[in-house]
Amino acid sequence: MRSFLLVFYGNTGSSWLIQTIGSPRRVYIPAFEPLEKWAWEVTEAERLDWMRVVFSPPDDRTGAEYDAWLEEVRKNPHFGTPKNPGFSVVGFKMHSHTIDDHTALLKTLLDLNSQVILLQRTNRIKHALSLYRYHEEGKSQFDKSGVRPPSHLDLEVFHRWVKESVALHKQSEAFWTEALDILGPEALARANYEEFIDEAGKVETMERLAAFLDIDGLSYTASIFKKATPDSLAAAVVNYEALAERYRGTKFEKFLAE
Repeated sequence: MRSFLLVFYGNTGSSWLIQTIGSPRRVYIPAFEPLEKWAWEVTEAERLDWMRVVFSPPDDRTGAEYDAWLEEVRKNPHFGTPKNPGFSVVGFKMHSHTIDDHTALLKTLLDLNSQVILLQRTNRIKHALSLYRYHEEGKSQFDKSGVRPPSHLDLEVFHRWVKESVALHKQSEAFWTEALDILGPEALARANYEEFIDEAGKVETMERLAAFLDIDGLSYTASIFKKATPDSLAAAVVNYEALAERYRGTKFEKFLAE
């Protein structure tokens, strides 16, 4: 049995990525975001114990041992029964801060011989815009209504989301550094949102990750999740000129042109 963990922060395309990785029948994704703190208020030790169970299913999927495994895993309210009991790869996604003790998490993954994909986003302005649209305007890809109208930004509020984006990325980089030390580079892969915003990028990214995870049969058209914001900042922001003026001459200026 092989296992993997997709570690991400919000608004980085994780829904599309995990759904695509989970499209082959041999891959089992237990739930959408199984270890979210808000959804399952248990101790970190209990979360790690649950992970050990999920990543160690019995070989026999027909008897009492498998039933006991299912019962144990169902302690998580997001659990879903495998559509194919013959799965040979299991994985899920979670935020890096879901388990604060990264050392304990990574040592657990090392014991399980698990792989890790770290999902990030490079453009801090566009990431902040996604956070702003989601939290301040309630515009989310999950309503599946296509590209939403452009945003008129409150620049003071927006800058708070820029700082949040910076903090999330810094936290992600710290996780990567510790993962390299404990798991080693052969167990790790990176993915960036910017790599798969177009169809060619989707194929290239997924072929790379499929090779890393040693899976095949990915469906690139299976996902119901679509990009909800125009890729051009000028098209996505009504007061774009004010936004550009706010960040010209700062370390964020380079993100305006990307």
